[in-house]
Amino acid sequence: MAKKVNNRGVKAGNVHFSIKKDKNYPKKFKKIVPEPYISTGYFSFINRLSRIDGIRPFTIAGLAVLFGFLNSYHQATMFENDRHFSHLSSLEREMTFRTEMGLYYFYYKALTESHSLLDGLSGIMNDNLTEYPSVINTLERFTLYPEVILAASYRNIQTFSDIFNVSLKECWQVLRGDDLPPIESCEGVGDPAYFYVTTVFLINGLVGSLIFIFGIILSDSLSGGILAAVCFFFNHGECTRVQWTPPLRESFGYPVFLLQMMLVSLLLKCQRPFFSHSVFIAIPTLLFMLSWQFAQFALLTQLLVLFGLYILNFIPNLTFKYILRGHVISLFLAIFFLFGNKMLIASFYTSTLLVCYVILSFEELFKKLNSPIVIMILKVLLLIFGCILIKLLSNAILHVEDDTHIWSILKSKFTSYKDFHTMLYTCAVEFDFLPIETITELIKTLVLPTVAITVGVILFLIIHIRLNSFELFGYSDILYNIFQCLAFFVMAALVMRLKLFFTPHLCLLASLSLSGKFFRFLDKNELRLFVMVGLLGFMSIQGISNIKYQRNIIGEFSNPDLEELISWVNSTLPEDAVFAGPMPTMANVLLSTRRPIVNHPHYENAQLRERTRKVYQIFSRKPVIEVYNTLQEMKINYIILERSWCFGKRREGCGMVDIWDIEDPINKDQESVCQKLVRNPYPFRKVFRNSLYTVLQIGKSSDKQILKSKLDLR
Repeated sequence: MAKKVNNRGVKAGNVHFSIKKDKNYPKKFKKIVPEPYISTGYFSFINRLSRIDGIRPFTIAGLAVLFGFLNSYHQATMFENDRHFSHLSSLEREMTFRTEMGLYYFYYKALTESHSLLDGLSGIMNDNLTEYPSVINTLERFTLYPEVILAASYRNIQTFSDIFNVSLKECWQVLRGDDLPPIESCEGVGDPAYFYVTTVFLINGLVGSLIFIFGIILSDSLSGGILAAVCFFFNHGECTRVQWTPPLRESFGYPVFLLQMMLVSLLLKCQRPFFSHSVFIAIPTLLFMLSWQFAQFALLTQLLVLFGLYILNFIPNLTFKYILRGHVISLFLAIFFLFGNKMLIASFYTSTLLVCYVILSFEELFKKLNSPIVIMILKVLLLIFGCILIKLLSNAILHVEDDTHIWSILKSKFTSYKDFHTMLYTCAVEFDFLPIETITELIKTLVLPTVAITVGVILFLIIHIRLNSFELFGYSDILYNIFQCLAFFVMAALVMRLKLFFTPHLCLLASLSLSGKFFRFLDKNELRLFVMVGLLGFMSIQGISNIKYQRNIIGEFSNPDLEELISWVNSTLPEDAVFAGPMPTMANVLLSTRRPIVNHPHYENAQLRERTRKVYQIFSRKPVIEVYNTLQEMKINYIILERSWCFGKRREGCGMVDIWDIEDPINKDQESVCQKLVRNPYPFRKVFRNSLYTVLQIGKSSDKQILKSKLDLR
């Protein structure tokens, strides 16, 4: 083995136009209608691209590959700069995957290390380690199909490597300093962690390519696609966090959702849609739902935007029907592949989709009313009451409570409502309101002012034409993306984490500023080029600074306390020892020790939320004996305390004790359990401690000594 010495510094872990001729209509507005806009019955995408700015499709393909490569490279190098991932041991690499990331990577690891892929699938479909003692199907609960595909790919690469005797990784010995033992570090796709993150960054390279192509489609201009892609890079820090959190579901879900929205936009341009178009939409929609549990909410906004355009007569009935068919196909397939996921079946997305399809099916009956306003109001009322009725019925029949926390979070955003589960969410920065700093950054790069002015002009033109009784099916793709971006803004304003939908779509809308459909003076390619260069020049003043700032983030992962804890568990405790504790730590315990845990960071399940509430009594002010007995009843052997959770400073009102004071006001004046256990761990038994973690052992339920101390410990 080659020896590679690296004195690492230690850092704390962390449509078509159908325009009626009107003699009274001013001729100048007729010029707005571009002849090439009318499309054939199929996606004439290649033909359209071949006419754009005189550029051939292979040139566009080359630029798309370039933007995709740049995005992938940019994210991969930021990830490496931040963690020095190439010089970490296998254990350290696993420790970098905190919270949900560790949970998802655990199943990938299990699939790669199993005797066969089928054995691994059987194991994760009958898993009793994640929510001990319950046995759960993790494919149904956690949307793990990305891990299944990655694990299968990795195993195939390993088989290829073994057959042809090709080495796919190179290993080194790294000296860490600070009295830490040397470790072995391997680079190359032959290492499972390296293969995982490399694949994630390659997949997300598609975002750069898709934004470029999507920008071309919206603006009918190559320069529009370039502007959208460059805006994405200038605002990269506000568009994505894949470079910091590769295993999160958004890393797999958003690229296919972006592709799906692009295909929907293409279908809205189409004059004569066919069933094949529904299939084109169904495929990425299905992949989106199999990749991310949040997909149902993003797709719900799409349905609502399209329904709004439909009742306003901006979308032809037939086009809307084929889009809905694509959604229906993907929904039924997703329910099948997710083993009848009840949260998806009983979702507002499902009920909205069904009601929209029913309303569209009775379109001929609505036309008999002869009053557009009455028809519009009736359709809206049917949608609202139909969705609520189906949702209530499905919840009652299937006994679904998994999504109740979402409505509690929304309730807490507009009222003073608070409960234990809601505060765990809202106290996290990513679930707070969109900070004003984000808006400021978007203004500095000029993307927000550019889009605001462009969209304002476009909406003015469309409304002006509408008032003159023109049909506007030809602008349906533009209107869809404008209002879809508005829906994303509402989502991001309420939950900062969701700005990953809003900011990239804002960059897409920037491409409209170079659209000849609305700005006829840009028909000359030379002028369009000058405008693009001018815009990019002003945007680059702040944009290049943003890119430099990202690439200057230099760090190195090291968490010796967590490493010591995991090493102690692996070397000391039996494989059936059951753990509980803070959710982020539990993910690492499961990943790196394979010991059973009773709670974990995937909080979208009602029973799991109740389990976590019971475990977190260790941070409350309840009587110690009551907490002890509760944990004992849950068959927990060891509870992990993280000192920062007991004594660390948090945002005002967001400490664990503060949350419990609202949840359990009766014991508000008592000393916290954590503080008591620091002085005297009885009836627990302290078995491990370092500067950050303490492990307490819980005796068996037959331990009679506990009963003697009930009054003393209160």
